[in-house]
Amino acid sequence: MTHYQPISYSILIASVIPLVFLYLVKRLNFFETHRVRLILLALVWGAISVELSYQVSHPMRLILGMPFVATHTAPIVEEIFKSLILLYLVRRADTTFFVDGAVYGFASGIGFAIAENMLYLSRVDMDTGLVLGTTRAFISSVMHGSTSAIVGMAVAGFPLGRVKHPLLAWIVGLAIAIAVHTVFNNTAFHHFVFGQTGLLVLAAIAFTALLLVAIAILWGLRLERRRLRKSLGVRAGVSQGEARLVQRVDDLDDLLAPVEARFGEIKREQVASVLLLGAQLAMKQELIRKTKDPELRAELAVQIPEMRQGLKRLRHEVGMYAMSYVRSIMPKTTWSLWAHLEQILTKLGPPRTDVWRVLSVRLAVHDSTGTGLHGRIQAALDARMQAAALATDGDE
Repeated sequence: MTHYQPISYSILIASVIPLVFLYLVKRLNFFETHRVRLILLALVWGAISVELSYQVSHPMRLILGMPFVATHTAPIVEEIFKSLILLYLVRRADTTFFVDGAVYGFASGIGFAIAENMLYLSRVDMDTGLVLGTTRAFISSVMHGSTSAIVGMAVAGFPLGRVKHPLLAWIVGLAIAIAVHTVFNNTAFHHFVFGQTGLLVLAAIAFTALLLVAIAILWGLRLERRRLRKSLGVRAGVSQGEARLVQRVDDLDDLLAPVEARFGEIKREQVASVLLLGAQLAMKQELIRKTKDPELRAELAVQIPEMRQGLKRLRHEVGMYAMSYVRSIMPKTTWSLWAHLEQILTKLGPPRTDVWRVLSVRLAVHDSTGTGLHGRIQAALDARMQAAALATDGDE
C-alpha cells in the first residue's frame, strides 16, 4: 500500500457513500417528479453552507468555547444555512409534492456532509482518516441528509399542505431538524461516556431519522397515488385496467417487460417516459387547481403546456406500431387515460350516479327469465330479424 492510498480511500468513502444514500432516497420517488438539476443545485448549496456555517461558528468558539458551540449553537447555524436553498427550490413549480422537498432537502444535507467530511479529513492523519471517513460516511452524512429532508418536507407541505407563508412551515421543520441535530451532537461530543456504545447510539439516532423520512416519503407516495386515482375517476366507472395501471406506477419494470422483450430497452424507456410524464402532468393539473399562490400558479401556467407538448412528442417517438402493441398487452382504455389526463382532470369530482350499480339493477330487472346476458342479446337480435322479415313480407 502506497503512502497516499489510505487518504485516497478515506476521501472516496466519505464522498461516495453519502451519494449512495442520496441515490437510494431519490429512487423512492417512483413518480420521478424531482429534477436532477435542482438536486445538483441543492448538493452544491449544501457544500457552500459548510463555509457559511464555519464563518459564523468559528468566532463563537473563541468566545463560548468548543463544547458549548458544538452542542448548542452549531446545530442551529448549520440547519439554517443548509435549508435556505429549500425556501427557493420547494416553492417552485418544479416541486410537485412534499416528496420532492424531501429529496432536495436530503441532497442539501448530503452536500453539506461531504464538504464537512473533507474538512475533518484534512485535520487528521491518514490512519485516523480512514476510520473517521467511514464513520462519518455512514452516520453523520445520514443525519445531515435526514434533518434537511425533514425541513424540505415541511416547506413542501407535509403534513398540512402548502401554506401561503412558507416561513412558518420552514420554522416548524427547522425546529424538528435542530432538535434531532442537537441530540446527535450532544451524543457525539460526549461519546466517551458511552464508550464503544456511543457509535451505536449515534447510528441509531441517524438511521431513526432516515427511517422516519423514508416512511413519510412512502406514505406521501401512497397518498398521491390515491389522490391521482381519485382525480382520474377510477372509482367512478373507468376500467379496472386504468386503475391497475395507476396503482402500479411504482412497478413499471414488470409492467413493461413485454414491451422491452418485443421492441428493446430503448422503446421500453420511451413508453415508461410517456406514462411517467402523463402522471406528472396530472399531478401538476391538480396542483394548479388547488394552489392559491399566485407565483406558483404563474409558473405552472407556463410549465403545463410545455409538458403537454413533451407528452405529445414522446408519444410520437414511441410510434403507432409500438403503441398498438402496448394497447394489446393492456386494456385499450389505459393508453387513452394517460394521453388525456389533462382533459379528465378538468372535471370536478366524481359523477353523482354509480354507473355500475345502476347497470346491475337494470340487468336484474330485465333478467326475469333467468337467461344469461348472451342469451338475452341473441333473443333481441332474433326479434329484430323477425320484425324485418315481416316488414319485407308486408311490402311484397
